[in-house]
Amino acid sequence: MACKMLNLNPIFLILLLTLLSSSHGSAIESPLCGGRVFVENTVVIEAPVHENCHWDIQTQDDRILVITALDGNLKEAQDFLAIHDGPGKDSPILLVENQKMHAVSRKDMPEAVYTTQSTASIRFKKAPTSNLQLKIQKAIDCPFSLGTESQCGRVVDAVSCYCATFTQRSHESQTTYCNNHNMKLLTLETYEKERAIHAAWGYEAYFWTSLVDTQREGHWYWQSTSANLYPGYANWCDSQPDDSYDEDCGHINGGLTGCWNDNLCSRALNAICQAIP
Repeated sequence: MACKMLNLNPIFLILLLTLLSSSHGSAIESPLCGGRVFVENTVVIEAPVHENCHWDIQTQDDRILVITALDGNLKEAQDFLAIHDGPGKDSPILLVENQKMHAVSRKDMPEAVYTTQSTASIRFKKAPTSNLQLKIQKAIDCPFSLGTESQCGRVVDAVSCYCATFTQRSHESQTTYCNNHNMKLLTLETYEKERAIHAAWGYEAYFWTSLVDTQREGHWYWQSTSANLYPGYANWCDSQPDDSYDEDCGHINGGLTGCWNDNLCSRALNAICQAIP
């Protein structure tokens, strides 16, 4: 049975849905057959009890959307819905089985589809036979590489992107390299994030991070975010940082532990760039 739209002012409806979507992870249960919603971070949509309903989804222009099923199988959910890569019903349909995986991406993340642009249309062909919730998040469009001797992936979570470059450069040059690709030099705020980086690229390589104390000796901060290191997570190697020969830039040390070391900023090392929504 096709559902009937309630007689609501369209501007009021769009404003209402936008306000609902602005809360991280908030669920939208609409009496209407879908609607329009802007995704600031994360939105959870309840599947309608009607057939022939659709949602028009949008996020900021320089981001894409990632869609997963909560407590369910997105591939099986495709029997009930179609996810269009764009706002129109004639836009290409995205399928779980057609999604390309980055080689270094985490393998334990739920099945997902990624749009190629900032808009999508979700059309329910028929009502699901069980409760279905779709989680829609704003995400970074993650390339497979940044060119020669580089590798990218969804290493930490489903929405961010990390790229390792194995062309050795100074700290300043690696910072510029990341910025030129609309990314930032790596920050390591948690043990879990650092473990994910090592799971992707091992412990052998030396990687520059954005950790520096160039402004004041001993005052370490993440240059990419301007956040102070302390109080916070730190993983310095034994007796480090030692400021030998005026070492003001921090990197991941190659070896079994992958701890941190300070070094001359002019030294040429590999690096990891990050892009976070």
